[in-house]
Amino acid sequence: MVLIKTGLIYFDRAIREGSIRKAAESLNIASSAVNRQLLQLEDELDVQLFVRMPRGIRPTAAGEALLGYIRRWKRESVTLRHEMLRLRGGERGLIRIAAAESLADDLVPRTIARYQQRYPLIEFSLLAADNHRVKAELLSKDADVICAFDLTGTARTATVAHVQTPIGVIVPPGHPLAELERVTLPDCIPHAVVTPNDDWLKQSVLFDLFDMSDVPFRRVATVERIDTLKRLVRAGVGIAFLSRIGLERELAAGELCWIPLADGIVRPAGVSILLQRGRVLPIYLSSFVDMLKEEFGELAE
Repeated sequence: MVLIKTGLIYFDRAIREGSIRKAAESLNIASSAVNRQLLQLEDELDVQLFVRMPRGIRPTAAGEALLGYIRRWKRESVTLRHEMLRLRGGERGLIRIAAAESLADDLVPRTIARYQQRYPLIEFSLLAADNHRVKAELLSKDADVICAFDLTGTARTATVAHVQTPIGVIVPPGHPLAELERVTLPDCIPHAVVTPNDDWLKQSVLFDLFDMSDVPFRRVATVERIDTLKRLVRAGVGIAFLSRIGLERELAAGELCWIPLADGIVRPAGVSILLQRGRVLPIYLSSFVDMLKEEFGELAE
């Protein structure tokens, strides 16, 4: 059912004026046009909205309910219009983001750059951290939006976008695994492995790979940060397991190669945008979240 905007406006005016004739005069249109719109509105809603009196009209109970809706809609329309005018005129605000390092390396900065072209006076605070810290920032209300791997919504958080990304092996150019289209775990046995530390692993799908796999991986180093992991792989210290997200710059520059794991070895990583559940977002934050969703849509492709 789609309510006719003109009919809503005419109904509100007719009740305010107390008659269809007076409403038509104030709108500078024919009474028959107002009457026709009101009848169409009643027909669409399948309910009587007003009673014709000797000297005008009065709303029914259903009409009173509709009036409440119309007046809320008009108030919210005015608020939205003012918000958009403030944005165009130079709205100021602060958007606080907490993101996994892989996302804070490229995707989030790219989104911020796009957003600032439209709204240059909005400031940003960006924290790059592990999942535990990122989620804590949202729950403590120190972050407005978080972007993280393998987190789901809770009673206090809501997931507004989610994509899955496969896990693969990263190696330096010229590495034997770089010649393969898909990598199996036996392919990895001859090579030393650089892994995330235990805290990072426990919050990742990679935990299943190392904790439940019978493959005798030879760990050569554990790291706390993704940048350190990438540097060690580039230096030839060992191979590592990651999704492609956060590797865009190195792959484009030819500094690293990424080869997907064969199907069924480990489930894809989930990448999500989460907000505080039930929070009414200011228009500038809502616009930024929409832009983040667009970037996530490109990840899915």
